Amino acid sequence: MGNLLKRMTAVALAAVPLVLAGCAVGGGGAAQSKTTLSFVMWGDGEDSAKAYKDVIADFEKANPGIKVNLETFSTTNYDTVLKSRLAGGAGPDIYGFDQKNLTDFIKAGYTTNLVGEPWFASLTEDAKREATRFAAAGEAHYVPISQSGNGIVYNKALFDKAGVTEEPQTLDELIAVSEKLKKAKITPLAMSAQESWWPQFIIYYAIAQHVYDKNPNFNEDVMSGKDSIGSNAGWKESLEIYRKLVPYFMDNPLGTNQTAAQSAFIRGNAAMFPAPWILQEARDAKLDVGYFNFPTTDTAETKTMWGSYLVSLGINPKNGKKDLASKFIGFLFSPQAYTKFLGTVRAFPTAQGVDVGTIDPLFPDMQQAWEGRTFATLLLPPVPGIQDVLLKELQNLTGGRTEVADVLKKLQDTVDEEREAGN
Repeated sequence: MGNLLKRMTAVALAAVPLVLAGCAVGGGGAAQSKTTLSFVMWGDGEDSAKAYKDVIADFEKANPGIKVNLETFSTTNYDTVLKSRLAGGAGPDIYGFDQKNLTDFIKAGYTTNLVGEPWFASLTEDAKREATRFAAAGEAHYVPISQSGNGIVYNKALFDKAGVTEEPQTLDELIAVSEKLKKAKITPLAMSAQESWWPQFIIYYAIAQHVYDKNPNFNEDVMSGKDSIGSNAGWKESLEIYRKLVPYFMDNPLGTNQTAAQSAFIRGNAAMFPAPWILQEARDAKLDVGYFNFPTTDTAETKTMWGSYLVSLGINPKNGKKDLASKFIGFLFSPQAYTKFLGTVRAFPTAQGVDVGTIDPLFPDMQQAWEGRTFATLLLPPVPGIQDVLLKELQNLTGGRTEVADVLKKLQDTVDEEREAGN
């Protein structure tokens, strides 16, 4: 994290051995040693865990001499766990990570150049370009394995109950729909703020449309000093929009966790979910759902939208298992394994030649909704700590404990401190 993003921090765990000896009885009683690949990933949902476990089971069946040890940690704790292990020399062979760590991981030598790997050529041009972000010319240090153009999945039955007959195309229309839902005693948005990472799924929609639609190079301009988060009108508008939408979140959003918000949507108590990764659970619950792009402007013609590479993988070069780790990623991208994986996590492919209609019946409609639009993926400057500041301040905005101007200043101060330090 989309999407997005899901679009990604507080417990340091003891290092674990990366090469484990497992014994299987072979012919004549001889022991056959297995090489173990360690794989660390965040995992707050059963579907994502199942998707990886299925790929691992099929990979181990095809490669009986290799054992893949998967460990998953909550989104809240994952970042700290991963960094602690990598810094301590006990990092995993394969790991999931997001864009905010990319420059630091490259500098620290935690990543491997993946351009020459056999499966790299199968990526879409957009995914190849994303993989080269922040890398030296001709290099790519992480690989996005799933993508989402983010938007709203909604419960058609609840829209009908509230008398909503058309999907909203503008911010004013979204608010009008939310008012109708509230009057019908239906929670409009399955959104809460107890966990700091979850509210970003609202603000990024607005930032993409109010900042990056006007200036796709905003991050670069901020880092060079040509522009500023603190004085940028689009950032101010985005935070105001976030605050305007808070009344349509779950009741007591700061006291409600993301799992409860998600459950409210699945149980039919909340009408809209702001990320497509809910689709698998919606299908399991037999919900009749639709999709529309998340509108934050006064026109349906805004061409930029938040799109995210939901999960990207890196290979740790320090363990001497690059080839085996690459073999596993190549297996993941194989046609049978990849289509099955995407169908479980309900995500769009980053490899060529996948029929998205086989993943979910709603996917072709989503693709059509994105036609002619540009995805903005990295919405924060590559500054350590800036995401943490944003997430904390979104909670404060949710609770009415701060003002938009104060949030803007804290974000810009974080950028200035990094620039002044010469990083």
